[in-house]
Amino acid sequence: MNAFNPHDAAYSKDPYPFYAHARQYTPVLKVQPYGSWWVFKDADVRHVLQDTAGFIKGNPLMDALPPPPQDALANLEPGLFMMDPPRHDVVRPLLDGLFTDAIKGIETYVEQQARKLIDATRGSGRFEFVQAFARPLPAQVLFQVMGMPKATDVLGQWVDGYINGHDITASAGAQGGAGTCAFALQAYFLALAAGGAACPHVGLFKGMMDSVSPEGLKTNEVATTSLNLAIAGYASTTYLLATGLLNLLHHPEQLAELRADPSLAENAVWEMLRHDAPAQLVDRYAARDCKLGGVQIRRGDAVTAVIGSANRDDTRWKHPDRFDIHRDNSAQIGFGDGIHVCLGAPLVNRVAPTALNVLLKELPVLKLAGTPQWQTDPYLRSVANLPVATA
Repeated sequence: MNAFNPHDAAYSKDPYPFYAHARQYTPVLKVQPYGSWWVFKDADVRHVLQDTAGFIKGNPLMDALPPPPQDALANLEPGLFMMDPPRHDVVRPLLDGLFTDAIKGIETYVEQQARKLIDATRGSGRFEFVQAFARPLPAQVLFQVMGMPKATDVLGQWVDGYINGHDITASAGAQGGAGTCAFALQAYFLALAAGGAACPHVGLFKGMMDSVSPEGLKTNEVATTSLNLAIAGYASTTYLLATGLLNLLHHPEQLAELRADPSLAENAVWEMLRHDAPAQLVDRYAARDCKLGGVQIRRGDAVTAVIGSANRDDTRWKHPDRFDIHRDNSAQIGFGDGIHVCLGAPLVNRVAPTALNVLLKELPVLKLAGTPQWQTDPYLRSVANLPVATA
């Protein structure tokens, strides 16, 4: 096993042997160029995610550090994804209720949009699954739920631009473009908050704006949380569908079972989350000095919970590297764990099984028709492309 390098080509293609080696020999390891303590064992990962007093979203030493390059961002309220208690304890229950209401009956819309996308591929005998289906479908669904379906294309382009520059090894141009896209998204949602005849509030965004009050949400929190949802919401479903389908194509006997019994789709999606979690890494900061896996961690140190490793830990899972859509995977943490478990998880649980069943029903033949390439950002696990044949 070579030295741990999360940007090695072999790691990008298959990080799991590296995780297994780390769990055995270096369960808590300072990883560069991130300068963070990566935590690999299931028990330690869950401890980091569940101990919200000991491991927090915000750096407790931030006041002692220089301002970020885009210091104007300090004027914006953090969105839900960056909140710690006690503010998180106020905002999260509000958003959980609003999100539940906003996604009621969304399966019908998912089915309609999925069929339209599949119809557009007919006649060619092959298509690129990520661009033709896995990317546009979750974007259409998410922005429909959020209340901005007319802006799906431009918002999707900004989200893609942000994600393309998230990789620390991306070019300076890509990283600069990511910052520009983040500002564009933030500006869009702040402008949308102003409302008016040109952009009336509907969907989840209306629910959030209706909750703006001294005791509820702040307008900046609505805008920043919307940005968080836009970036994380559809991307995670895109990666889940793309890499999940690849795993099914690599296991044709399970693909055949899923075709024969659509009721297996939900459990298949959970196995996809366990086997290849779209979000592999989750960052926290140590709120106090502590020991983790025998390693001394100092207050303010960055700590990264490696979800992808925990979901393959053989102390919890039997045959963890085996893809099995029949597995009891209720303990998987592909959506995270603790109070910060993914807000959008209920939407993914509706979109992904529905999309899979429509795909398999409409396309009786699906075969791998080329070599997929893997993304290089260790935070995000997905194939960047997936060429498939339908004849």
